[in-house]
Amino acid sequence: MFLKSVVDGILAEQNRSLSWLAAEMGKTFDGLRLSLIRCSIKYLDLQKMAKILNVPVSRFFTEPAEYDILIKTTINEPLEEYNSIYKTEFKSCQEMVETLKSQLKDKDRIIALLSK
Repeated sequence: MFLKSVVDGILAEQNRSLSWLAAEMGKTFDGLRLSLIRCSIKYLDLQKMAKILNVPVSRFFTEPAEYDILIKTTINEPLEEYNSIYKTEFKSCQEMVETLKSQLKDKDRIIALLSK
């Protein structure tokens, strides 16, 4: 999910959308979005994305604020400090579920069209 938030931030700075980036990269919106959420994007795609966005590839690898929280905390700290991290992960899972539901609907439409 962190990679997606970095890309979203860069896109917001440039007043661009994720669908625009997907089209420029020759990817589907859902495929690009899911690969960013899962952080499973290929390095060659990261290079291509960096070139399109006119940023260095290293911009995608800055450490997230949540990571800093994990590094600075100790075992004795209360669980409440970690709730923001769990909420972020939960939101990421919800986004993946919505993406998969959307893909299923698209595939059902394709099957229906092919059946005619």
